[in-house]
Amino acid sequence: MEKQNLNEEEARKWVESRQWDNGWTVMPDSTVNNVEFAAQYAKNKELWDKLLNFIANTDLKSLEPGKVVLVPGRLWINVMAYTPKSANETAAEVHRKYIDLQYTFEGNELMGLVNKVTPTGDYDAVKDVQKFTPAEPVSYVPAAPDRFFLYFPSDIHQPSVASCEQPGMSRKIVGKIEVAQ
Repeated sequence: MEKQNLNEEEARKWVESRQWDNGWTVMPDSTVNNVEFAAQYAKNKELWDKLLNFIANTDLKSLEPGKVVLVPGRLWINVMAYTPKSANETAAEVHRKYIDLQYTFEGNELMGLVNKVTPTGDYDAVKDVQKFTPAEPVSYVPAAPDRFFLYFPSDIHQPSVASCEQPGMSRKIVGKIEVAQ
């Protein structure tokens, strides 16, 4: 059975099997599209394995903020340290060329998904991002260190939202994986 043609139940079982994890013990959040994860993994296994192996075998807390390039132009990690902002100060966004793997290993923040939005600008091909203002309530979940998030081109997401008034510093990695066609 090819992973790129799995139905929802088959994809969920594939994710639970951890065939993809390369030794990383963190699970995807329940909001992750398992069908898309399985399909993208099957089409770009080399990139996913390189990314997940790096995460599994690196002390993320020792990384300085900045960019770690794993495959030029196709795969890198942005290491971030920042204070999350309120939902009103944080745009929703979507990417076309790269998938986001977002993993907050320290901090108090939320990740959100939204369907109805109003664009706040045009797509920026250089930064691979289009920003939006949510036009409906956003569905938020805590970004705890026991889970990671995957955002595919169809996922309008609002990351890095403060979960409380004084959230303190967050530390996170955002893996950018080339979308396989």
